[in-house]
Amino acid sequence: MKIAIEGMDGVGKTSVAKELAKRNNFTYVGNAIHKLFGIENKDSSFYKYFQSKEDDIFLRSGNDILRAWLCSLGNIYTSSLTGDIVIDRYILSNFQQNGTRENIKIFQTLVELIGKPDMSVILYASPEVRLSRIYNRNKNDKDLNDKNIKTDEYRKMVKFAEKFGMPYIIIDTEEKDVSKIVEEIEKKIILKSKGEIEDEER
Repeated sequence: MKIAIEGMDGVGKTSVAKELAKRNNFTYVGNAIHKLFGIENKDSSFYKYFQSKEDDIFLRSGNDILRAWLCSLGNIYTSSLTGDIVIDRYILSNFQQNGTRENIKIFQTLVELIGKPDMSVILYASPEVRLSRIYNRNKNDKDLNDKNIKTDEYRKMVKFAEKFGMPYIIIDTEEKDVSKIVEEIEKKIILKSKGEIEDEER
């Protein structure tokens, strides 16, 4: 089973994905593009160089097609993994950050080539809550200066999921801690898939 944890920056994707994987003996997959190129050692000079090039592409290039393809490489790598996995940021988050009318064919081709996760979990929180979480996490986080952090683009992810027939659920995280969010995901996806609870409408 592949479960993708999606959402905008600051919503808590990484914390939720790691806890969900830990509690259910799934493999956690994050920073897929780094794993693809074997650059997970943050102290290495190559990691720092790669990070600077990522910043050039994502923050300064203005090239939506290049950004989409780079993230898609990570999506393609993740799709090749087998077993029960929890994916921290996958196709929907890629599209939310990089998708435009001009590059939609990239995402259409991506879905056709690698398929869909068994379920995408879209985590929701308002821009104000997300900004607060990022600030509390790291007062110097570069995401605090990203104008897109103040937008609310959840509908963009939902429309994409519906357009391409991707199963998804939405979880409002604003009044819940990580444990409560994970319990809700377990109830709606994992326990249901095992037949341990009755099916219910989304």
